[in-house]
Amino acid sequence: MNRENWLTGTAFAVALAMLPASAAWCHEGHVHGGPAQQGPGASMAALQGKVVKISDTNLLDKDGHRVRLLSDVVSDKVVVVSFIYTSCTDVCPMVTHTLSQLQDQLGGLLESQVRLVSLTVDPARDTPAKLKAYSALYGARTGWQWLTGAASDVTEALKGFGVYSANFEQHAGVLLVGDGRSGKWTRVYETEDVQRLLARTTDLLAARAHDRLASHDSQ
Repeated sequence: MNRENWLTGTAFAVALAMLPASAAWCHEGHVHGGPAQQGPGASMAALQGKVVKISDTNLLDKDGHRVRLLSDVVSDKVVVVSFIYTSCTDVCPMVTHTLSQLQDQLGGLLESQVRLVSLTVDPARDTPAKLKAYSALYGARTGWQWLTGAASDVTEALKGFGVYSANFEQHAGVLLVGDGRSGKWTRVYETEDVQRLLARTTDLLAARAHDRLASHDSQ
């Protein structure tokens, strides 16, 4: 990337980070907001204190390609992760609609710096083909990954994110926002407010831009 493009991207990230940042999100072990902000069956207390510790689990994308969660999907991106299943009729469509709005708001940052991820909690029925058809309903573009896989591998991934539920229909209505470089993760419970979600995403981008500028100034 040349200097002009880098500065443009940095300025854009910083500008986005100046959006209202009063989101009700949960840093690990510190919850903001009330139970009404979660989906059916989700317990704030059950998620409180859960640590995000993902591994390089083998999964399948919507095209049936094998990918590794940590090195291929999260990689060095800022990622927004949702947990859905295609036969869901309440929380999942709402969350997925939010990500489709976020996709539009991100513009050129999608895939270049930010990646959206939708991981099924129902791998027995959510085949790659089903995820591909479902993703098309929301206009998913490059930079929005849809993941399934063997039940044991999906369970491992969900446990790594700290959102596993033995009854997938009672999974938490929560989004995770993280930085693949720093390993910092935040749980976001206000899943309908795309501007607040965007603010958290761009906070992480702005932190990266700040580090780059500090490094450049010190040289």
